[in-house]
Amino acid sequence: MRGLLIAGIVLIVLGIAGLAVNVVPIRHQEQVAKIGSLTINSEKETDYVIPNYVGIIAIVAGVALVVAGTRRS
Repeated sequence: MRGLLIAGIVLIVLGIAGLAVNVVPIRHQEQVAKIGSLTINSEKETDYVIPNYVGIIAIVAGVALVVAGTRRS
């Protein structure tokens, strides 16, 4: 059950990262106008907030998977 152990560790690391970094900025380009061959693009940045409970749930699920992976071995 090495897969459960690895998945649990990955979830724990992602949960800690989610608690440490609360906002993830994503940049994307949006086409504003197109006149003939001329295009005007605008770059926008959207902030996605990661709620604290998501990080906590990921950590708890990761610990559960690590425990389950070590008990089956």
